[in-house]
Amino acid sequence: MSKFRNTVWWFGFIVLAIGLQALAPGLDVLAAGLIILLQERDYKNMLWLLPLFVLLQEGMGTRVFGAAIVWYAAVIALFKLGRWLFEVENFIFVFLLSACLGAACYAVAWLMAPLQNLTFNVQDTLDKSLIQALFLPFAWRFLVLTRQWTNNEEN
Repeated sequence: MSKFRNTVWWFGFIVLAIGLQALAPGLDVLAAGLIILLQERDYKNMLWLLPLFVLLQEGMGTRVFGAAIVWYAAVIALFKLGRWLFEVENFIFVFLLSACLGAACYAVAWLMAPLQNLTFNVQDTLDKSLIQALFLPFAWRFLVLTRQWTNNEEN
C-alpha cells in the first residue's frame, strides 16, 4: 500500500507542479521535488523521476534548451555540499540552499544564453532567480508535511 500512496503522491505533485509552472513562468517547482528525493535518500524513485523532470522542463520550455540538466546537476551538487554542513531537515539548511540555488539559477541562465545566441536580460533573470529562491523554502515545508501521508504506514 505504501508504494501506491507514494506513486499517487508523486503523480499529484507533478500535476500540481506543472500547473504552478504554467502560472509562474520561469519558476521550477520540480526542483522542490528533487530536494525531497535527496532529503529522503530515495534514489530508487529518483532514477525514474529525475529524467521525467528533465523531459518535462525541456518540453514546457521554462528554461532554454539543455539548461534543465545543468540546473538539476547544480541542485544535486549544492544539496550534497550543504548536507555535509547542516542537518537536512533543518529550515536554515533549506533557506541557505534556496539562496544558493537562486544564485545558481542566475548562473545557469547566464551560462546558457550566449551558448544559444540568446540575449541575456539581467533584470528579468534576476527577478526569476529571486522568485525561485523565495519559493523553495515554502514549497519544501509544504511537501514535507504532505509526505507524512505516504510515510504513515511505514512509521
